[in-house]
Amino acid sequence: MWGVVATRLGPWKLQVVVAAVFAVIVLAIAGGLIWYNNGEVTQLVRADASARFDRVVDRVRDEFKTGLHLAEVVLDTSTLTIETDVPEDHLGAVLVGTLRDLEKVLPAASSFFVAWNDGRFVMAQSLATARLPEVEAAGLPGATYVIEFVDRRPNGAIVRRIVTDARGGPMGEPDTASTDFDPRTRPWYKQAFATTGAIVTEPYRFANMNQVGLTLARKSRLVGDVVFGIDIGLASIDHTLDDLRREHGLDLVVFSRSGELIAHPDGVRYRTEFREARAEHLPLLTELGSPILGELYRSFQSVGTGRNFTGQLDDEPYLERFELIASNMPDVVLGIAYPYDLVVGPADRIRYISLLIGVGATILALGIVLAAARALARPLRRVTGDLGRIMRFDFHGGAQAQSRIEEIRSLSSAIDVLGLTLRTFAAYVPGQIVRGILGQTLVPALGGRRQPVTVLFSDVAGFTALAEGLPPEELMERTSRYFSALGEELIAGGATIDKYIGDSVMAFWNAPEEQPDHVRLACLGALRAAARVDRLNAEFEAEGGVPMLTRFGLHTGEAVVGNVGSVDRMNYTALGHTVNVAARLEALGKIHGTTILVSEAVRQEAGEGFEFRFVGNEVPRGAREPVPIYSLVGLREETDPQG
Repeated sequence: MWGVVATRLGPWKLQVVVAAVFAVIVLAIAGGLIWYNNGEVTQLVRADASARFDRVVDRVRDEFKTGLHLAEVVLDTSTLTIETDVPEDHLGAVLVGTLRDLEKVLPAASSFFVAWNDGRFVMAQSLATARLPEVEAAGLPGATYVIEFVDRRPNGAIVRRIVTDARGGPMGEPDTASTDFDPRTRPWYKQAFATTGAIVTEPYRFANMNQVGLTLARKSRLVGDVVFGIDIGLASIDHTLDDLRREHGLDLVVFSRSGELIAHPDGVRYRTEFREARAEHLPLLTELGSPILGELYRSFQSVGTGRNFTGQLDDEPYLERFELIASNMPDVVLGIAYPYDLVVGPADRIRYISLLIGVGATILALGIVLAAARALARPLRRVTGDLGRIMRFDFHGGAQAQSRIEEIRSLSSAIDVLGLTLRTFAAYVPGQIVRGILGQTLVPALGGRRQPVTVLFSDVAGFTALAEGLPPEELMERTSRYFSALGEELIAGGATIDKYIGDSVMAFWNAPEEQPDHVRLACLGALRAAARVDRLNAEFEAEGGVPMLTRFGLHTGEAVVGNVGSVDRMNYTALGHTVNVAARLEALGKIHGTTILVSEAVRQEAGEGFEFRFVGNEVPRGAREPVPIYSLVGLREETDPQG
């Protein structure tokens, strides 16, 4: 009926709709409003439960992410700085020192080791987490670490152990025994040796600890036949889940897709009881004698991850959620269960009483209110959401909001045009500039101002030869991949990309948005961009192509930043001697064979977190006096690359 009326009357006027709704509200549907409002209360309560789930998921994910990030930074630094062709005792002392420093920021780190492809193995392990009966039996006061050396002999392998104090000093005589341990058979070794980046194993039970952990490993970037690794225990996740259970009244468990228990508030007890039966395996949720854990896993098998689900656990209704712990750990799942009555019970009781009070008015006015509310609220919510999305520069929206209200239809069409316009604008102009113009912090007029900036130039070595040897279509495709990867890292590091010049990129920091630490950000951005290009070149080589080796030049100083051009065609850019020096430093990189060449000014203002190597004194083209130049090598040990 309403469809026929709407077709005859044409699009509804917003004023008419609002007047009709309010007239009916005043005359007849007080009870209907009570029902509607209490329905909204239920949704809000469920939304609150969902938000609570989100907070729990974020906290558990952060626990994993923080530990993995810290360990990966140490691992990356070690593969570049620790030499392995030194005496074993010296290497063991280095590993103990590194582990000791790592434990200060990541107590869950239990061991740090090096493995060779000939079967040799050196590991520094903390006695705070490891349980070694032979060490405990020795009764050495102050024993803190144990260093294990595995050597291959013609008649088998032997393991030599040295117990050390907190500073790495040996305590007692080495203990030697035969062993069947071969690092080359371990999953972490096979995975790390097959790739150039860091790998993370799935959680597993540590052999000499009553806890679950995982291993980060990476092949040395100094010697190709060596793998470094760090063992990280997950006992802290048990404590985190216990805190969350007490705080929110939730049941929580971390498990594998195959149903193995990884972490739980009572994880130590479960693992201890189960280990007596099968020491080499993790307990299954269905074997623990807990109805809730067993039902949670069966629910997960039915519904998968990524949404709230109402299920029956132990004969009671529960709200459930299953989420992956991390994107690089697709088989590790966090399960959450929350008693349904605690979520919506109070809202259900309020709604029942309210419906009894307003039943008379609801019978008369329910149809009108619901139809008008749907016609008004749904498209308005959609339009409001679309507008907020566009203001956040998120242009991946859905179809246009459908409504019979003329004003809403016009508004939705205008918002679609606005989104298309901004999306097209942002494809040609740096996003910071678009936001500045929209926020009225940048005036699109000719002119500029002098200010400090840090400027980067990049160039692909041998690009002319590369271009001559490829068809234009393939060259375009490879260049687009290259610029996408390079630009993504620079923008993520806070850079404003000025322009693409053939195979070169010009970018700068501290404009249009002020960045007090722009020199540090530029150094980080250059290092990340260089690392990203290395990974991309590995892909090119794996595809049978030629790598696009890239040089970078960095200089900081004052430049004039603003709009140049004409009134109908402007370009936001930086001009001046600082820009010229950055370009010439990039060119000098070809002579000195460096990847990132920086000026003395950059080295002085970058901070203490970077390693620089003096290259020499050069007279850049256009200058009169020689100036010192440096190669930016990388980050110093224990420096957080996220800043």
